[in-house]
Amino acid sequence: MNGSKDHLGDPLPDRAVQRLGTRRMRGSVTEMFYSFDGERAFVLSGACLCIWDLIHGDCIARQQVSEHRLTAAAWNRDVSRALLADEAGVVSEWKLTEETRESGRFDTGRTSLVSLRYSPDEDRVLTLDRETSTVEEWDRETGGRRIAISDAGECFDHCLYAPDGRTALVAHQPGHNVYHYDLTTGARLKLFVEDYVCYDMCLSADGERLLVGTRHKSNEWRLRDYECLETFTGHLGHAVPSVAYARDERQVLTGSRDGSIRLWDRHTATVMRRWYPHQSHVNRIRVSPDGNWALSHGSDGLLAETGLATGRPRLRWERHMAGVRALVVSPDGAHAISGSTDKTIRWWETKGWTATRTVECPGGEVHALAVSPDGTLVAAGCKDGSVRVFDCASGECIHGFEGHRGYVRAVAFADAGVVVSAADDGSVRVLDTVTGRALRTFEGHLGGVLALAVSADGGQLVSGGRDGTVRLWDMATGASQAVATAHRGGVQSVGSGRDGRVISAGRDGWVVEWDLRDGREVRSYAHGEGVEDVLYLTGAGSIGLAGQDGRVVVLEPGSAAPAAEFTGHEGAVHALAASPDGRWLLSGSADTTVLVWKLT
Repeated sequence: MNGSKDHLGDPLPDRAVQRLGTRRMRGSVTEMFYSFDGERAFVLSGACLCIWDLIHGDCIARQQVSEHRLTAAAWNRDVSRALLADEAGVVSEWKLTEETRESGRFDTGRTSLVSLRYSPDEDRVLTLDRETSTVEEWDRETGGRRIAISDAGECFDHCLYAPDGRTALVAHQPGHNVYHYDLTTGARLKLFVEDYVCYDMCLSADGERLLVGTRHKSNEWRLRDYECLETFTGHLGHAVPSVAYARDERQVLTGSRDGSIRLWDRHTATVMRRWYPHQSHVNRIRVSPDGNWALSHGSDGLLAETGLATGRPRLRWERHMAGVRALVVSPDGAHAISGSTDKTIRWWETKGWTATRTVECPGGEVHALAVSPDGTLVAAGCKDGSVRVFDCASGECIHGFEGHRGYVRAVAFADAGVVVSAADDGSVRVLDTVTGRALRTFEGHLGGVLALAVSADGGQLVSGGRDGTVRLWDMATGASQAVATAHRGGVQSVGSGRDGRVISAGRDGWVVEWDLRDGREVRSYAHGEGVEDVLYLTGAGSIGLAGQDGRVVVLEPGSAAPAAEFTGHEGAVHALAASPDGRWLLSGSADTTVLVWKLT
Protein backbone atom coordinates (compact mmCIF):
# COMPACT_ATOMS: atom_id res chain seq x y z
CA MET A 1 0.00 0.00 0.00
CA ASN A 2 1.19 3.52 -0.78
CA GLY A 3 -0.25 5.34 2.25
CA SER A 4 -2.97 6.98 0.15
CA LYS A 5 -6.62 6.36 0.91
CA ASP A 6 -9.80 6.34 -1.14
CA HIS A 7 -12.94 8.44 -0.58
CA LEU A 8 -14.02 6.28 2.35
CA GLY A 9 -10.60 6.25 3.99
CA ASP A 10 -9.61 2.72 2.97
CA PRO A 11 -5.98 2.13 1.88
CA LEU A 12 -5.14 2.21 -1.82
CA PRO A 13 -2.64 -0.08 -3.58
CA ASP A 14 0.73 1.30 -4.68
CA ARG A 15 0.41 3.87 -7.50
CA ALA A 16 -3.38 3.89 -7.28
CA VAL A 17 -4.94 7.36 -7.36
CA GLN A 18 -8.50 6.46 -6.42
CA ARG A 19 -10.98 3.61 -6.04
CA LEU A 20 -14.36 3.98 -7.72
CA GLY A 21 -16.78 1.98 -5.64
CA THR A 22 -15.86 0.10 -2.49
CA ARG A 23 -15.27 -3.42 -1.17
CA ARG A 24 -16.70 -2.58 2.24
CA MET A 25 -19.09 -5.19 3.64
CA ARG A 26 -18.29 -7.55 0.79
CA GLY A 27 -16.49 -10.87 1.07
CA SER A 28 -16.73 -14.38 2.46
CA VAL A 29 -19.32 -14.72 5.24
CA THR A 30 -20.15 -17.94 7.11
CA GLU A 31 -22.65 -16.45 9.57
CA MET A 32 -23.74 -13.07 10.91
CA PHE A 33 -26.00 -11.69 13.65
CA TYR A 34 -27.03 -8.37 15.21
CA SER A 35 -25.75 -6.92 18.46
CA PHE A 36 -28.36 -6.42 21.18
CA ASP A 37 -28.78 -2.71 20.30
CA GLY A 38 -28.90 -3.43 16.56
CA GLU A 39 -26.14 -0.95 15.73
CA ARG A 40 -23.44 -3.55 15.04
CA ALA A 41 -23.16 -6.83 13.21
CA PHE A 42 -20.98 -9.76 14.29
CA VAL A 43 -19.70 -11.51 11.16
CA LEU A 44 -17.79 -14.78 10.79
CA SER A 45 -15.30 -14.54 7.94
CA GLY A 46 -12.54 -17.09 7.51
CA ALA A 47 -10.95 -17.64 10.92
CA CYS A 48 -12.05 -14.24 12.23
CA LEU A 49 -14.95 -12.66 14.05
CA CYS A 50 -15.47 -9.18 12.58
CA ILE A 51 -17.58 -6.42 14.12
CA TRP A 52 -19.20 -3.93 11.74
CA ASP A 53 -20.62 -0.56 12.71
CA LEU A 54 -23.83 -0.61 10.67
CA ILE A 55 -24.53 3.11 11.14
CA HIS A 56 -21.28 4.22 9.46
CA GLY A 57 -20.22 1.09 7.60
CA ASP A 58 -16.89 0.73 9.43
CA CYS A 59 -15.23 -2.51 10.48
CA ILE A 60 -14.43 -1.58 14.08
CA ALA A 61 -12.82 -4.87 15.15
CA ARG A 62 -11.39 -8.01 13.61
CA GLN A 63 -10.56 -10.80 16.06
CA GLN A 64 -8.86 -14.02 14.95
CA VAL A 65 -10.55 -16.66 17.06
CA SER A 66 -9.06 -19.84 15.59
CA GLU A 67 -6.22 -21.18 13.49
CA HIS A 68 -8.89 -22.85 11.37
CA ARG A 69 -11.80 -21.60 9.29
CA LEU A 70 -14.96 -20.93 11.29
CA THR A 71 -17.96 -22.97 10.16
CA ALA A 72 -20.90 -22.05 12.42
CA ALA A 73 -22.03 -19.68 15.15
CA ALA A 74 -24.74 -19.35 17.81
CA TRP A 75 -25.58 -16.45 20.10
CA ASN A 76 -27.43 -16.26 23.37
CA ARG A 77 -30.61 -14.31 24.09
CA ASP A 78 -29.04 -10.95 25.01
CA VAL A 79 -26.14 -11.37 22.54
CA SER A 80 -23.57 -11.14 25.34
CA ARG A 81 -21.96 -14.46 24.35
CA ALA A 82 -21.44 -16.43 21.17
CA LEU A 83 -20.47 -19.99 20.37
CA LEU A 84 -18.10 -20.40 17.41
CA ALA A 85 -17.25 -23.71 15.73
CA ASP A 86 -14.21 -24.28 13.52
CA GLU A 87 -13.37 -26.92 10.94
CA ALA A 88 -11.16 -28.74 13.46
CA GLY A 89 -14.27 -29.50 15.52
CA VAL A 90 -13.55 -27.10 18.38
CA VAL A 91 -16.42 -25.08 19.85
CA SER A 92 -15.29 -21.94 21.69
CA GLU A 93 -17.40 -19.46 23.63
CA TRP A 94 -16.65 -15.75 23.40
CA LYS A 95 -17.86 -12.84 25.48
CA LEU A 96 -19.08 -10.11 23.15
CA THR A 97 -17.99 -7.18 25.28
CA GLU A 98 -15.96 -4.16 24.16
CA GLU A 99 -12.93 -6.43 24.37
CA THR A 100 -14.10 -9.66 22.76
CA ARG A 101 -12.45 -12.53 24.62
CA GLU A 102 -12.70 -16.29 24.91
CA SER A 103 -14.37 -17.71 28.01
CA GLY A 104 -14.31 -21.45 27.30
CA ARG A 105 -13.98 -24.22 24.73
CA PHE A 106 -14.45 -27.93 24.11
CA ASP A 107 -13.45 -30.33 21.35
CA THR A 108 -16.26 -32.27 19.68
CA GLY A 109 -13.96 -34.50 17.65
CA ARG A 110 -16.05 -33.63 14.58
CA THR A 111 -14.58 -31.89 11.53
CA SER A 112 -17.70 -30.80 9.70
CA LEU A 113 -19.75 -28.79 12.20
CA VAL A 114 -22.27 -26.72 10.24
CA SER A 115 -24.83 -25.76 12.88
CA LEU A 116 -24.94 -25.18 16.64
CA ARG A 117 -27.37 -23.65 19.13
CA TYR A 118 -27.68 -22.59 22.76
CA SER A 119 -30.41 -24.39 24.69
CA PRO A 120 -33.28 -22.17 25.94
CA ASP A 121 -31.75 -22.19 29.44
CA GLU A 122 -28.26 -21.58 27.90
CA ASP A 123 -26.74 -24.42 29.91
CA ARG A 124 -26.41 -26.81 26.96
CA VAL A 125 -25.19 -26.72 23.38
CA LEU A 126 -26.59 -28.51 20.34
CA THR A 127 -24.21 -29.29 17.44
CA LEU A 128 -24.64 -30.86 14.03
CA ASP A 129 -21.87 -32.56 12.05
CA ARG A 130 -22.72 -32.70 8.33
CA GLU A 131 -20.25 -35.44 7.35
CA THR A 132 -21.61 -37.98 9.82
CA SER A 133 -25.11 -36.43 10.09
CA THR A 134 -24.75 -36.59 13.85
CA VAL A 135 -26.68 -34.34 16.24
CA GLU A 136 -25.06 -34.05 19.68
CA GLU A 137 -25.93 -32.25 22.89
CA TRP A 138 -23.17 -30.98 25.21
CA ASP A 139 -22.89 -29.48 28.67
CA ARG A 140 -21.80 -25.88 28.03
CA GLU A 141 -19.64 -25.56 31.17
CA THR A 142 -17.84 -28.91 31.11
CA GLY A 143 -17.98 -29.82 27.43
CA GLY A 144 -19.31 -33.25 28.34
CA ARG A 145 -21.41 -35.04 25.72
CA ARG A 146 -24.96 -35.73 26.89
CA ILE A 147 -26.31 -37.57 23.82
CA ALA A 148 -25.43 -38.32 20.20
CA ILE A 149 -28.12 -39.02 17.58
CA SER A 150 -27.29 -40.36 14.15
CA ASP A 151 -29.69 -41.65 11.50
CA ALA A 152 -27.87 -44.00 9.13
CA GLY A 153 -27.92 -42.83 5.53
CA GLU A 154 -29.41 -39.43 6.31
CA CYS A 155 -27.94 -36.01 5.45
CA PHE A 156 -28.49 -33.08 7.83
CA ASP A 157 -27.66 -29.37 7.48
CA HIS A 158 -29.33 -27.34 10.27
CA CYS A 159 -30.37 -27.94 13.85
CA LEU A 160 -32.58 -26.08 16.33
CA TYR A 161 -33.74 -26.61 19.89
CA ALA A 162 -37.49 -26.88 20.13
CA PRO A 163 -38.94 -24.36 22.65
CA ASP A 164 -39.12 -26.96 25.44
CA GLY A 165 -35.36 -27.49 25.25
CA ARG A 166 -35.86 -31.25 25.44
CA THR A 167 -36.25 -31.97 21.72
CA ALA A 168 -34.38 -30.97 18.57
CA LEU A 169 -35.47 -30.08 15.03
CA VAL A 170 -33.06 -31.09 12.28
CA ALA A 171 -33.21 -30.07 8.61
CA HIS A 172 -32.63 -32.83 6.12
CA GLN A 173 -32.14 -33.34 2.38
CA PRO A 174 -33.71 -34.81 0.30
CA GLY A 175 -37.20 -36.17 1.03
CA HIS A 176 -38.98 -35.45 4.32
CA ASN A 177 -37.10 -32.35 5.31
CA VAL A 178 -37.45 -31.86 9.08
CA TYR A 179 -36.78 -34.55 11.68
CA HIS A 180 -37.93 -34.08 15.28
CA TYR A 181 -35.87 -35.92 17.93
CA ASP A 182 -36.22 -36.50 21.66
CA LEU A 183 -32.90 -35.42 23.26
CA THR A 184 -33.42 -37.64 26.28
CA THR A 185 -33.93 -40.95 24.48
CA GLY A 186 -32.74 -40.15 20.94
CA ALA A 187 -36.07 -41.33 19.55
CA ARG A 188 -37.38 -39.90 16.32
CA LEU A 189 -40.72 -38.22 17.07
CA LYS A 190 -41.80 -37.03 13.64
CA LEU A 191 -40.85 -36.49 10.00
CA PHE A 192 -42.54 -33.59 8.22
CA VAL A 193 -42.06 -30.90 5.52
CA GLU A 194 -41.91 -32.71 2.18
CA ASP A 195 -39.75 -31.17 -0.55
CA TYR A 196 -36.49 -31.91 -2.32
CA VAL A 197 -34.16 -30.03 0.03
CA CYS A 198 -34.43 -27.87 3.16
CA TYR A 199 -32.16 -24.80 3.06
CA ASP A 200 -33.09 -22.87 6.20
CA MET A 201 -35.49 -22.84 9.14
CA CYS A 202 -36.27 -20.68 12.17
CA LEU A 203 -38.69 -20.50 15.09
CA SER A 204 -41.29 -17.83 15.75
CA ALA A 205 -40.75 -15.60 18.80
CA ASP A 206 -43.26 -17.62 20.85
CA GLY A 207 -41.70 -20.90 19.73
CA GLU A 208 -44.99 -22.28 18.48
CA ARG A 209 -44.27 -22.17 14.72
CA LEU A 210 -41.47 -23.23 12.41
CA LEU A 211 -40.69 -21.38 9.16
CA VAL A 212 -38.87 -23.49 6.57
CA GLY A 213 -37.23 -22.55 3.26
CA THR A 214 -37.02 -25.38 0.71
CA ARG A 215 -36.17 -26.01 -2.93
CA HIS A 216 -39.54 -24.91 -4.26
CA LYS A 217 -41.23 -22.78 -1.59
CA SER A 218 -41.40 -21.76 2.04
CA ASN A 219 -43.84 -23.22 4.58
CA GLU A 220 -44.94 -22.31 8.10
CA TRP A 221 -45.73 -25.23 10.44
CA ARG A 222 -47.45 -25.41 13.82
CA LEU A 223 -45.24 -27.58 16.00
CA ARG A 224 -47.79 -28.93 18.45
CA ASP A 225 -49.61 -30.91 15.74
CA TYR A 226 -47.25 -30.52 12.71
CA GLU A 227 -49.94 -28.79 10.68
CA CYS A 228 -48.84 -26.70 7.67
CA LEU A 229 -50.38 -23.29 8.28
CA GLU A 230 -49.37 -21.55 5.05
CA THR A 231 -47.26 -21.86 1.90
CA PHE A 232 -45.27 -18.96 0.47
CA THR A 233 -44.48 -19.57 -3.18
CA GLY A 234 -43.86 -17.77 -6.48
CA HIS A 235 -40.16 -16.97 -6.03
CA LEU A 236 -38.27 -16.62 -9.30
CA GLY A 237 -36.41 -19.92 -9.63
CA HIS A 238 -38.59 -21.23 -6.76
CA ALA A 239 -35.77 -21.93 -4.26
CA VAL A 240 -35.86 -20.17 -0.88
CA PRO A 241 -32.34 -20.34 0.64
CA SER A 242 -33.18 -18.15 3.67
CA VAL A 243 -36.13 -17.34 5.93
CA ALA A 244 -36.79 -15.11 8.95
CA TYR A 245 -39.62 -13.93 11.15
CA ALA A 246 -40.20 -10.18 11.34
CA ARG A 247 -40.71 -8.58 14.76
CA ASP A 248 -44.33 -8.01 13.76
CA GLU A 249 -45.86 -11.47 14.31
CA ARG A 250 -48.03 -11.01 11.22
CA GLN A 251 -45.02 -10.92 8.88
CA VAL A 252 -42.29 -13.26 7.60
CA LEU A 253 -39.36 -12.76 5.24
CA THR A 254 -38.02 -15.04 2.55
CA GLY A 255 -34.78 -14.74 0.57
CA SER A 256 -34.71 -16.08 -2.97
CA ARG A 257 -32.16 -17.35 -5.48
CA ASP A 258 -33.00 -14.33 -7.67
CA GLY A 259 -31.39 -11.97 -5.12
CA SER A 260 -34.69 -10.67 -3.74
CA ILE A 261 -36.14 -10.46 -0.25
CA ARG A 262 -39.91 -10.71 0.09
CA LEU A 263 -41.91 -9.45 3.06
CA TRP A 264 -45.13 -11.47 3.44
CA ASP A 265 -48.35 -11.23 5.34
CA ARG A 266 -48.13 -14.64 6.98
CA HIS A 267 -51.89 -14.97 7.43
CA THR A 268 -52.78 -14.40 3.76
CA ALA A 269 -49.50 -15.50 2.12
CA THR A 270 -49.44 -12.29 0.07
CA VAL A 271 -46.31 -10.30 -0.74
CA MET A 272 -46.33 -6.91 0.97
CA ARG A 273 -43.00 -5.76 -0.45
CA ARG A 274 -40.15 -7.12 -2.58
CA TRP A 275 -36.67 -5.67 -3.06
CA TYR A 276 -33.32 -6.78 -4.48
CA PRO A 277 -30.30 -6.25 -2.20
CA HIS A 278 -28.30 -9.00 -3.97
CA GLN A 279 -27.40 -10.17 -7.45
CA SER A 280 -27.94 -13.86 -6.66
CA HIS A 281 -28.97 -16.25 -3.84
CA VAL A 282 -29.86 -14.62 -0.51
CA ASN A 283 -28.10 -17.03 1.84
CA ARG A 284 -28.91 -15.45 5.23
CA ILE A 285 -31.46 -13.01 6.64
CA ARG A 286 -31.37 -11.55 10.16
CA VAL A 287 -33.92 -8.99 11.46
CA SER A 288 -32.75 -6.11 13.67
CA PRO A 289 -33.93 -5.98 17.30
CA ASP A 290 -36.17 -2.97 16.55
CA GLY A 291 -37.70 -4.79 13.58
CA ASN A 292 -36.86 -2.03 11.08
CA TRP A 293 -33.92 -3.57 9.21
CA ALA A 294 -32.94 -6.81 7.51
CA LEU A 295 -29.28 -7.83 7.44
CA SER A 296 -28.63 -10.23 4.59
CA HIS A 297 -25.73 -11.97 2.90
CA GLY A 298 -25.79 -13.23 -0.67
CA SER A 299 -23.82 -15.42 -3.03
CA ASP A 300 -22.53 -12.17 -4.54
CA GLY A 301 -20.48 -11.76 -1.34
CA LEU A 302 -22.34 -8.65 -0.24
CA LEU A 303 -23.41 -8.03 3.34
CA ALA A 304 -26.37 -5.66 3.04
CA GLU A 305 -28.70 -3.94 5.49
CA THR A 306 -32.02 -2.79 4.04
CA GLY A 307 -35.19 -1.31 5.50
CA LEU A 308 -38.29 -3.47 5.80
CA ALA A 309 -40.50 -0.43 5.20
CA THR A 310 -38.76 0.74 2.01
CA GLY A 311 -36.35 -1.96 0.81
CA ARG A 312 -33.65 0.72 0.58
CA PRO A 313 -30.18 0.31 2.12
CA ARG A 314 -29.21 2.19 5.26
CA LEU A 315 -25.85 3.07 3.66
CA ARG A 316 -26.02 4.23 0.04
CA TRP A 317 -22.45 3.94 -1.20
CA GLU A 318 -21.77 4.74 -4.86
CA ARG A 319 -20.65 1.40 -6.19
CA HIS A 320 -21.44 -1.36 -8.63
CA MET A 321 -23.16 -4.34 -7.08
CA ALA A 322 -21.54 -6.87 -9.42
CA GLY A 323 -18.40 -7.18 -11.55
CA VAL A 324 -17.30 -4.33 -13.83
CA ARG A 325 -17.15 -5.68 -17.39
CA ALA A 326 -16.60 -2.50 -19.45
CA LEU A 327 -14.85 0.88 -19.17
CA VAL A 328 -14.46 3.93 -21.42
CA VAL A 329 -13.21 7.49 -20.98
CA SER A 330 -14.82 10.44 -22.72
CA PRO A 331 -12.67 12.04 -25.49
CA ASP A 332 -12.18 15.19 -23.40
CA GLY A 333 -11.08 13.11 -20.39
CA ALA A 334 -13.76 14.65 -18.16
CA HIS A 335 -15.66 11.43 -17.43
CA ALA A 336 -15.01 7.75 -16.97
CA ILE A 337 -17.95 5.44 -17.69
CA SER A 338 -18.29 1.92 -16.30
CA GLY A 339 -20.69 -0.90 -17.16
CA SER A 340 -21.49 -3.87 -14.97
CA THR A 341 -23.39 -7.13 -14.77
CA ASP A 342 -25.48 -5.38 -12.10
CA LYS A 343 -27.36 -3.94 -15.13
CA THR A 344 -26.17 -0.36 -14.58
CA ILE A 345 -23.92 2.17 -16.29
CA ARG A 346 -22.18 4.73 -14.10
CA TRP A 347 -20.60 8.06 -14.99
CA TRP A 348 -17.66 9.26 -12.84
CA GLU A 349 -16.23 12.79 -12.99
CA THR A 350 -12.45 12.50 -13.33
CA LYS A 351 -11.72 15.88 -11.70
CA GLY A 352 -12.60 14.56 -8.26
CA TRP A 353 -13.40 10.91 -9.13
CA THR A 354 -16.96 11.24 -7.90
CA ALA A 355 -20.06 9.52 -9.29
CA THR A 356 -22.32 11.86 -11.25
CA ARG A 357 -24.96 9.54 -12.75
CA THR A 358 -26.21 5.97 -12.62
CA VAL A 359 -28.46 4.58 -15.35
CA GLU A 360 -30.34 1.28 -15.36
CA CYS A 361 -29.64 -0.42 -18.68
CA PRO A 362 -32.83 -1.69 -20.39
CA GLY A 363 -30.82 -4.52 -21.97
CA GLY A 364 -29.79 -5.97 -18.61
CA GLU A 365 -26.18 -6.90 -17.88
CA VAL A 366 -23.64 -4.63 -19.59
CA HIS A 367 -20.74 -6.49 -21.23
CA ALA A 368 -19.30 -3.79 -23.52
CA LEU A 369 -19.15 0.00 -23.79
CA ALA A 370 -18.00 2.50 -26.41
CA VAL A 371 -18.09 6.30 -26.52
CA SER A 372 -18.54 8.26 -29.76
CA PRO A 373 -15.60 10.35 -31.06
CA ASP A 374 -17.44 13.59 -30.23
CA GLY A 375 -18.31 12.35 -26.72
CA THR A 376 -22.07 12.77 -27.11
CA LEU A 377 -23.10 9.10 -27.16
CA VAL A 378 -22.35 5.91 -25.26
CA ALA A 379 -23.20 2.49 -26.69
CA ALA A 380 -23.69 -0.55 -24.45
CA GLY A 381 -23.57 -4.21 -25.47
CA CYS A 382 -26.07 -6.17 -23.39
CA LYS A 383 -26.84 -9.67 -22.20
CA ASP A 384 -30.22 -9.72 -23.99
CA GLY A 385 -28.56 -9.38 -27.42
CA SER A 386 -29.33 -5.69 -27.80
CA VAL A 387 -27.20 -2.59 -28.28
CA ARG A 388 -28.42 0.40 -26.29
CA VAL A 389 -27.30 3.93 -27.20
CA PHE A 390 -27.39 6.62 -24.49
CA ASP A 391 -27.15 10.40 -24.63
CA CYS A 392 -24.15 11.35 -22.49
CA ALA A 393 -25.59 14.68 -21.40
CA SER A 394 -28.86 13.31 -20.04
CA GLY A 395 -28.27 9.56 -19.61
CA GLU A 396 -31.39 8.91 -21.69
CA CYS A 397 -31.51 5.72 -23.79
CA ILE A 398 -32.24 7.03 -27.31
CA HIS A 399 -31.89 3.81 -29.34
CA GLY A 400 -32.27 0.10 -28.74
CA PHE A 401 -30.93 -2.12 -31.52
CA GLU A 402 -32.07 -5.73 -31.41
CA GLY A 403 -31.24 -8.63 -33.66
CA HIS A 404 -28.21 -10.35 -32.18
CA ARG A 405 -28.67 -13.77 -30.63
CA GLY A 406 -26.69 -14.19 -27.42
CA TYR A 407 -24.65 -11.65 -25.45
CA VAL A 408 -23.31 -8.60 -27.26
CA ARG A 409 -19.62 -8.87 -26.37
CA ALA A 410 -18.16 -5.79 -28.05
CA VAL A 411 -19.19 -2.40 -29.41
CA ALA A 412 -17.22 0.36 -31.18
CA PHE A 413 -18.00 3.68 -32.87
CA ALA A 414 -16.82 4.35 -36.43
CA ASP A 415 -18.09 7.93 -36.06
CA ALA A 416 -20.88 9.66 -34.14
CA GLY A 417 -23.47 8.21 -36.53
CA VAL A 418 -22.26 4.61 -36.83
CA VAL A 419 -21.77 2.00 -34.13
CA VAL A 420 -20.52 -1.56 -34.67
CA SER A 421 -21.49 -4.52 -32.51
CA ALA A 422 -20.35 -8.14 -32.14
CA ALA A 423 -22.08 -11.01 -30.38
CA ASP A 424 -22.14 -14.68 -29.47
CA ASP A 425 -24.07 -15.41 -32.68
CA GLY A 426 -20.86 -14.90 -34.70
CA SER A 427 -21.96 -11.76 -36.52
CA VAL A 428 -20.69 -8.19 -36.66
CA ARG A 429 -23.41 -5.60 -37.30
CA VAL A 430 -23.06 -1.96 -38.42
CA LEU A 431 -25.82 0.26 -37.00
CA ASP A 432 -26.92 3.83 -37.84
CA THR A 433 -27.38 5.79 -34.59
CA VAL A 434 -29.36 8.52 -36.37
CA THR A 435 -32.02 6.42 -38.09
CA GLY A 436 -31.81 3.38 -35.84
CA ARG A 437 -31.36 1.08 -38.85
CA ALA A 438 -28.93 -1.80 -39.35
CA LEU A 439 -26.67 -0.93 -42.31
CA ARG A 440 -24.78 -4.17 -42.93
CA THR A 441 -23.59 -7.41 -41.35
CA PHE A 442 -20.09 -8.94 -41.47
CA GLU A 443 -19.80 -12.70 -41.21
CA GLY A 444 -16.81 -15.00 -41.28
CA HIS A 445 -15.87 -15.92 -37.72
CA LEU A 446 -16.60 -19.50 -36.70
CA GLY A 447 -18.37 -18.95 -33.40
CA GLY A 448 -18.93 -15.87 -31.28
CA VAL A 449 -17.15 -12.55 -31.89
CA LEU A 450 -15.68 -11.24 -28.63
CA ALA A 451 -13.72 -8.13 -29.55
CA LEU A 452 -13.82 -5.09 -31.88
CA ALA A 453 -11.69 -2.06 -32.65
CA VAL A 454 -12.04 0.65 -35.31
CA SER A 455 -9.02 2.25 -36.99
CA ALA A 456 -8.29 5.91 -36.26
CA ASP A 457 -9.64 7.03 -39.63
CA GLY A 458 -12.78 4.89 -39.29
CA GLY A 459 -12.11 3.04 -42.51
CA GLN A 460 -11.21 -0.38 -41.11
CA LEU A 461 -12.54 -2.69 -38.46
CA VAL A 462 -10.61 -5.32 -36.46
CA SER A 463 -12.45 -8.23 -34.84
CA GLY A 464 -11.43 -11.15 -32.61
CA GLY A 465 -13.39 -14.36 -32.21
CA ARG A 466 -13.80 -17.58 -30.28
CA ASP A 467 -12.22 -19.30 -33.29
CA GLY A 468 -8.84 -17.78 -32.31
CA THR A 469 -8.61 -15.50 -35.36
CA VAL A 470 -8.15 -11.76 -35.78
CA ARG A 471 -9.85 -10.34 -38.86
CA LEU A 472 -9.50 -7.03 -40.70
CA TRP A 473 -12.56 -5.65 -42.52
CA ASP A 474 -13.30 -2.76 -44.86
CA MET A 475 -15.88 -0.67 -43.00
CA ALA A 476 -17.55 0.67 -46.14
CA THR A 477 -18.06 -2.62 -47.96
CA GLY A 478 -17.73 -5.32 -45.31
CA ALA A 479 -15.04 -7.05 -47.35
CA SER A 480 -12.54 -9.21 -45.47
CA GLN A 481 -9.03 -7.77 -45.95
CA ALA A 482 -6.89 -10.03 -43.74
CA VAL A 483 -7.11 -12.98 -41.35
CA ALA A 484 -4.52 -13.96 -38.76
CA THR A 485 -4.66 -17.11 -36.64
CA ALA A 486 -3.65 -15.41 -33.45
CA HIS A 487 -4.42 -17.55 -30.42
CA ARG A 488 -5.19 -21.00 -29.14
CA GLY A 489 -8.63 -20.23 -27.81
CA GLY A 490 -10.86 -17.18 -27.92
CA VAL A 491 -9.54 -13.70 -28.70
CA GLN A 492 -10.80 -11.62 -25.78
CA SER A 493 -9.69 -8.17 -26.91
CA VAL A 494 -8.21 -6.32 -29.89
CA GLY A 495 -6.81 -2.82 -30.36
CA SER A 496 -6.00 -0.78 -33.45
CA GLY A 497 -2.87 1.34 -33.59
CA ARG A 498 -0.86 3.34 -36.08
CA ASP A 499 0.77 2.14 -39.31
CA GLY A 500 -1.41 -0.95 -39.62
CA ARG A 501 -0.46 -2.27 -36.18
CA VAL A 502 -3.03 -4.36 -34.27
CA ILE A 503 -2.85 -5.99 -30.85
CA SER A 504 -4.81 -9.03 -29.72
CA ALA A 505 -5.17 -10.77 -26.37
CA GLY A 506 -6.48 -14.23 -25.66
CA ARG A 507 -7.59 -16.73 -23.10
CA ASP A 508 -4.34 -18.56 -23.83
CA GLY A 509 -2.54 -15.82 -21.87
CA TRP A 510 -0.73 -14.29 -24.87
CA VAL A 511 -0.69 -10.72 -26.15
CA VAL A 512 0.39 -10.44 -29.79
CA GLU A 513 1.14 -7.36 -31.88
CA TRP A 514 0.55 -7.72 -35.61
CA ASP A 515 1.14 -5.88 -38.82
CA LEU A 516 -2.00 -7.01 -40.61
CA ARG A 517 -0.90 -5.46 -43.90
CA ASP A 518 1.36 -8.46 -44.38
CA GLY A 519 0.15 -10.75 -41.53
CA ARG A 520 3.50 -10.44 -39.76
CA GLU A 521 3.80 -10.92 -36.00
CA VAL A 522 5.75 -7.95 -34.60
CA ARG A 523 6.11 -9.05 -30.97
CA SER A 524 4.38 -11.17 -28.36
CA TYR A 525 4.13 -11.37 -24.58
CA ALA A 526 3.17 -14.39 -22.47
CA HIS A 527 1.18 -13.17 -19.48
CA GLY A 528 0.55 -16.69 -18.18
CA GLU A 529 -3.05 -16.30 -17.07
CA GLY A 530 -5.80 -15.47 -19.56
CA VAL A 531 -5.82 -11.85 -20.75
CA GLU A 532 -9.21 -10.12 -20.56
CA ASP A 533 -8.48 -6.74 -22.16
CA VAL A 534 -5.71 -4.97 -24.05
CA LEU A 535 -5.30 -1.45 -25.42
CA TYR A 536 -2.76 0.92 -26.93
CA LEU A 537 -1.80 3.69 -24.51
CA THR A 538 -1.11 7.26 -25.55
CA GLY A 539 2.42 7.54 -26.87
CA ALA A 540 4.63 5.54 -29.19
CA GLY A 541 3.02 2.12 -28.95
CA SER A 542 2.84 1.33 -25.21
CA ILE A 543 0.38 -1.46 -24.41
CA GLY A 544 -1.78 -2.01 -21.34
CA LEU A 545 -3.27 -5.40 -20.53
CA ALA A 546 -5.63 -6.81 -17.91
CA GLY A 547 -5.44 -10.38 -16.63
CA GLN A 548 -7.67 -12.96 -15.06
CA ASP A 549 -5.07 -13.10 -12.28
CA GLY A 550 -5.96 -9.54 -11.20
CA ARG A 551 -2.80 -7.91 -12.57
CA VAL A 552 -2.57 -4.90 -14.86
CA VAL A 553 0.63 -4.78 -16.92
CA VAL A 554 2.17 -2.07 -19.13
CA LEU A 555 4.49 -3.05 -22.00
CA GLU A 556 6.78 -0.46 -23.59
CA PRO A 557 7.40 -0.26 -27.37
CA GLY A 558 9.86 -2.81 -28.72
CA SER A 559 9.96 -4.77 -25.46
CA ALA A 560 8.32 -8.01 -24.46
CA ALA A 561 9.08 -7.45 -20.76
CA PRO A 562 6.68 -5.57 -18.46
CA ALA A 563 7.66 -1.96 -17.78
CA ALA A 564 5.10 -1.62 -14.99
CA GLU A 565 2.74 -3.84 -13.06
CA PHE A 566 -0.24 -2.80 -10.94
CA THR A 567 -1.83 -5.08 -8.37
CA GLY A 568 -4.60 -4.52 -5.85
CA HIS A 569 -7.81 -5.94 -7.28
CA GLU A 570 -9.42 -8.86 -5.46
CA GLY A 571 -10.61 -10.56 -8.65
CA ALA A 572 -10.03 -10.82 -12.38
CA VAL A 573 -9.58 -7.53 -14.24
CA HIS A 574 -12.07 -7.46 -17.12
CA ALA A 575 -11.68 -3.96 -18.58
CA LEU A 576 -9.17 -1.15 -19.13
CA ALA A 577 -9.43 2.48 -20.21
CA ALA A 578 -6.86 5.28 -20.39
CA SER A 579 -7.04 9.07 -20.18
CA PRO A 580 -6.45 10.92 -23.47
CA ASP A 581 -3.40 12.67 -22.01
CA GLY A 582 -1.83 9.39 -20.89
CA ARG A 583 -1.63 10.40 -17.23
CA TRP A 584 -3.72 7.60 -15.77
CA LEU A 585 -5.12 4.15 -16.46
CA LEU A 586 -8.39 2.66 -15.17
CA SER A 587 -9.07 -1.01 -14.49
CA GLY A 588 -12.46 -2.58 -13.84
CA SER A 589 -12.67 -5.85 -11.97
CA ALA A 590 -14.85 -8.76 -10.97
CA ASP A 591 -14.38 -7.41 -7.43
CA THR A 592 -16.98 -4.71 -8.42
CA THR A 593 -14.54 -1.77 -8.22
CA VAL A 594 -12.57 0.42 -10.61
CA LEU A 595 -9.02 1.42 -9.67
CA VAL A 596 -7.35 4.51 -11.12
CA TRP A 597 -3.59 4.13 -11.61
CA LYS A 598 -1.01 6.86 -12.14
CA LEU A 599 1.11 6.42 -15.25
CA THR A 600 4.55 8.04 -15.40
